Amino acid sequence: MCVNDEGKRLFTIDGDTVEVERVFDERIGAHIHDYPDFCENPRVTLAGRPWVNVTRDDCPYADEEYGDCGSCKYFRCQSAGDLIGVCDNEQLRLQGKEEVL
Repeated sequence: MCVNDEGKRLFTIDGDTVEVERVFDERIGAHIHDYPDFCENPRVTLAGRPWVNVTRDDCPYADEEYGDCGSCKYFRCQSAGDLIGVCDNEQLRLQGKEEVL
């Protein structure tokens, strides 16, 4: 995990880096990290692994008990407790991916 002077977090997995900015949330009166929605804006690593949010719950390979990416054995994050990471399931890997979306 890397947090820069502006409060941005950088997540780097498989040679791809996602930058997450801090924003002020008026509802709670505090700054929070604004995580990307990878369902709306898909992104894959150079190795073809899709980025996912831990709360995603529509994957056919998810753990049956919990059903979300965060509890799935295929979820890989940079640091324990991260809210985003990549899916290591070979069934979902894009083969021959040459550039990050």
